[in-house]
Amino acid sequence: MTSENRQLDVPQLVREARERTKDYLSPTPLEFSRYLSDQIDGEVWLKLDLVQRTASFKYRGAVNKVLSLTEEELEAGVVTASTGNYALAVAEAMHQRGRRATAYVARDMEESRLNILKSHGLDLVIFGDLAWDAEIEARRVGDEEGKTYVSPYNDPIVVGGQGTCGLEISEQLPDLDAAFFACGAGGLLTGSSGWLKSYNPEIETYGVSPANSPVMYESVRSNKMITMDTESTLADTCAGGVDLDSITLDLCQRYVDEILLLTEDEIAASIRLLFEQHRLVSEGSGALGIGGLLQRKEQFEGKKVVAVVCGRNIDLDVFKKIIS
Repeated sequence: MTSENRQLDVPQLVREARERTKDYLSPTPLEFSRYLSDQIDGEVWLKLDLVQRTASFKYRGAVNKVLSLTEEELEAGVVTASTGNYALAVAEAMHQRGRRATAYVARDMEESRLNILKSHGLDLVIFGDLAWDAEIEARRVGDEEGKTYVSPYNDPIVVGGQGTCGLEISEQLPDLDAAFFACGAGGLLTGSSGWLKSYNPEIETYGVSPANSPVMYESVRSNKMITMDTESTLADTCAGGVDLDSITLDLCQRYVDEILLLTEDEIAASIRLLFEQHRLVSEGSGALGIGGLLQRKEQFEGKKVVAVVCGRNIDLDVFKKIIS
């Protein structure tokens, strides 16, 4: 990890993101969960980032990044790679600047999510078998053609944008004890945890990843970013490889208390709980924070906890199967 990365001032990045995006982002609500509060004999609140524009937290980082680009950079072109949510977010952010982006996606993307992307003003390129393949190709094309590659996580401005979620939590529930965030490559987790730890170092922050794709979990354990084989997961937007030079590894080590892993059964149970108890439709990644809290519920007895429900772009057939 470079000394430059170690010096990233995440709270300042978040403050700058708040100012830059204030006319484009609306704070998402907290919803009290009686069911989960009873599980810990305390207070559990759901941070509903699934109602953010494009139905996930990803818009926070995307719009912050796109708004930071110069007219010359926009004219040269913008490319990204995504499992779905970030491509939607970049498309909407580019719309605010009167432009279109090119998004690289893998052949394993669900047809329903692919159709959503096609309807949101994106120039789509399907490349490779896995999301990691699409990301590598998008970076290559960006470098060769002089276009700006917009990373979903490996960019201080994107991390700052995602951290506005944590800033809102600190304003909405100033005396919280702990917060749970989905963790794929760690943009939401590190941006929000960096803010919350600066606001109150006593707040505990947790990332939650699918056990079928524990890349950041294993990287933190190894003290370096690693490559590894992963399996398919209901939390598909938190799956796949992570840049070996990602700034989020160091930020996880600085700001995050622990990363937890959920089985596929635990993820499915969390999706079902959100629907049965709150009538919320969540994708697998969106439900990870709930599963993480339930896995450690004895640890938070009597505490005030926030779990971020960060997205709702789930395939209808998958959702029906889970709740049936």
